[in-house]
Amino acid sequence: MNDDFNEKLADIIGKDRVKEIEQRDYLAAQIVSHRRKKQMTQQELAKAINVAKPTIIRLESGLTQPNYQTLLSLSRALDTPLIIDAKYEEHQNAKT
Repeated sequence: MNDDFNEKLADIIGKDRVKEIEQRDYLAAQIVSHRRKKQMTQQELAKAINVAKPTIIRLESGLTQPNYQTLLSLSRALDTPLIIDAKYEEHQNAKT
């Protein structure tokens, strides 16, 4: 998200909520990135982790958060380690 927008949004809903939204977006982007690297469709990923395609769509759009079991299934299906990283700000600072 845009920094100016985030600051204005933080004034309305609070900084913690903005950070939560940013982290949700970051997780969603990671799922999309790893799926594309594996050249998988959303339907193929859904089948691989035994969920409906709309679940993948919601995860990738940040509309829902995966539970622990879904995270493990995503990790296996996408052949990527499950890394718990709540340091979203460091990732953002590295981009600038």
